[in-house]
Amino acid sequence: MTQRPPIPNPPYTGGCLCGAVRYELKARPLAVNACHCNDCKKTSGATNVLMLIADSAAFSASGETHTYLSTADSGRVKEIKRCAHCGVRVWHQNLASPVLVFIAAGTLDDTSWVIPASHIWVERASPGVLMQDDAIKVEGQPADRKILMDALTAIYGAAP
Repeated sequence: MTQRPPIPNPPYTGGCLCGAVRYELKARPLAVNACHCNDCKKTSGATNVLMLIADSAAFSASGETHTYLSTADSGRVKEIKRCAHCGVRVWHQNLASPVLVFIAAGTLDDTSWVIPASHIWVERASPGVLMQDDAIKVEGQPADRKILMDALTAIYGAAP
């Protein structure tokens, strides 16, 4: 079983490498997910993207960003927000579900608690990627993100 630190209480803050973009999330994330799709690998330069899925109404950001429209492996179009100065991918939103924001977990000020409760596109995972025993593993993109949210709740319980 994976040893997991508790999820701290909100707010959560973060930003880009140069500090020009800052954000705040005022509610616990709905999911903590690792995506192993080819699109996420290419746009992050990593073997996957670890992200917080959150209610966009609880998210606010400041600073100049550039938007890159990308069609994901699932066929969904997303707006990737990068710092206009240092180029760091900070968050994205899918045009089909603007009520959610997908925050790149590596941009958090405190990443000490971030362990994925779910993994998607696992058939495309790079060799050597660690997948926790208690995390759910989904081939492809789930039709409904509720499965990812349920995975977080199953591990950590309902949000306080």
